[in-house]
Amino acid sequence: MASGIASAQIDKKSELFNTLKAKDSILFKIGFNKCEVEKSAALMSNDLEFYHDKGGITNSKEEFVKTMRNGICRENNPEKIYRFLVEESLEVFPMYNNGKLYGALQNGKHFFSPDKNMTYDKTNNYALFSHLWIIENDKWKLKRVISYNHVAKEINNDTVKYSVSEDILETYSGKYMTKTGKATISVKNNTLQLHAGEMVVLLNPISENIFAHPKAPLTFEFAKNIKGEIIKMVVRENGNIAEEVKKIKH
Repeated sequence: MASGIASAQIDKKSELFNTLKAKDSILFKIGFNKCEVEKSAALMSNDLEFYHDKGGITNSKEEFVKTMRNGICRENNPEKIYRFLVEESLEVFPMYNNGKLYGALQNGKHFFSPDKNMTYDKTNNYALFSHLWIIENDKWKLKRVISYNHVAKEINNDTVKYSVSEDILETYSGKYMTKTGKATISVKNNTLQLHAGEMVVLLNPISENIFAHPKAPLTFEFAKNIKGEIIKMVVRENGNIAEEVKKIKH
């Protein structure tokens, strides 16, 4: 019984929970969002292993830092995305060896967006993570990371409060040339309707010029030229640019 109690999830007001929550903030709010990679790297074990269900395996801290600096944190990255923790999802489970604390498993849910002000009720994606923290030389080090269940989150249209005027919506309507053929954007039910091949879907406005697919981790950003004319639609999947679609006809 004592062993079972010791390995249970700890209180969210405990020192250990708050210690590891603070380290999560360093990893992501500073290391990922602000790209101060060296600060998050200082929390990692040299033999870090990172398992991602979409991106494969990273086998060391050195490899992870290199990937960050050449990828999401490269200079002037136009595809920069931000990570947000769903705070109420965070859990910590201490790990003991003969009664001595040697590590902890930290589980939670997070989501990603190119919008710095995104909230969970408006996001169209989320994922789960498990972080194994180990005490090395009296310091907490991130040893193993599993990032998984990257899925689309259906958005209830009733919760999306952003409204775009019909005049602005009309500027986005027209035909666009995609890799697989033509797509049509039209105005319907005070939002935009996307018709591409056999897919017909109403998009959710998340800003004046960015719209989200209701059931897939896709966003559609409409870009102007210096004359204020809509010239293309930038399609992102999970925050990364998948395609830049040229507008060919109003």
